[in-house]
Amino acid sequence: MRTLLITFLSLFCPTLINAAVIEGRVVNGDLPQAGIQIMAFANAVTGGEPKAVAEPTSTEGLYRLELPAGDYLLTGWNSDRSQFAVCGRNPVRVTDRDEPAWVGLQVVPVTPPEIRPYEDTYSAAIEGRLLAEGRPLSGAYVSLYLDAAEDLKGQGYRLSLPTGEDGYFRFDGLPESDYFLVARKRQDGARVGPIREGDMFGVHPGNPLTARSGQLIKLDLHLVAKLKDEINGETIARSAGPVIEGIIIDPQGSPVPGLHVFAYTDRVIGHQRPAALSAPSEADGRFTLHLPAAGTYYVGARQHYGDSPAPGELFGMYDESADHGLTMAGGETRDNLKIVVEPVAFN
Repeated sequence: MRTLLITFLSLFCPTLINAAVIEGRVVNGDLPQAGIQIMAFANAVTGGEPKAVAEPTSTEGLYRLELPAGDYLLTGWNSDRSQFAVCGRNPVRVTDRDEPAWVGLQVVPVTPPEIRPYEDTYSAAIEGRLLAEGRPLSGAYVSLYLDAAEDLKGQGYRLSLPTGEDGYFRFDGLPESDYFLVARKRQDGARVGPIREGDMFGVHPGNPLTARSGQLIKLDLHLVAKLKDEINGETIARSAGPVIEGIIIDPQGSPVPGLHVFAYTDRVIGHQRPAALSAPSEADGRFTLHLPAAGTYYVGARQHYGDSPAPGELFGMYDESADHGLTMAGGETRDNLKIVVEPVAFN
């Protein structure tokens, strides 16, 4: 097996403590892609120094990274930066376990953006096309984020209208700033929520985009399908914490599959993002929710993600406490929770 040289940009300690390993394959469509250099970053700002860099992928598209245990954003480029590798699992958490974490990436072509004059000299605009396999992609949403600290999830600062048959999107009247641009198309048509296997996603390789007053940025963004859903749940905070397990049932006691369990740290649940969100419940109604840290959480279950529950949507709260709250200690696992859901009705 070819040994990959790992470059670490640390000035201290030549050996790794709590070393972790990431291995994977980079593909272009269905074919392995050689010559892509995979990098691991500590956050979503890829303009800084990477924490680790692998040798370019082999003819089989394989790469290997060794780095301290932690959370990383994985991306990659070919030598002339005409191809960009996208990872659907970002951010990737790795631990110092015996088995390497397997993480695949997909490459897309890179089209440099055009800068054109904008009619408003006091603001900026961003427009472009979303493409999949070179063809315009309809029904997708583009999000602009001002801060990468939240891993570019949720609705963001601005959310576009769904793209039409031409794949076109546009943001007008933007304040001069740096923006992180991400596009998604979920199979269920939702505007926000976790990306599942088969959903489309894309991250602009030039993030962050600098939008200046009086300028229009015009670009093409290529999306790929998420190949495999390898995440048990989406914990928005990155640090490991307590775990809640249980079952979702209807008022008759039958298990309800396909619902998300959420946890908020604020008792008044509004439009803010939850602190944690589970994968859809299984056929037997079972769920697992990974919490970011010890504390009190207000827990419930719903059919969709984002916005307020709609009429007819299955929804319910943990009701073994008057305020739906549940206090968890660090490292604690609470099982056998029961959440009863029924369709939302507004009088």
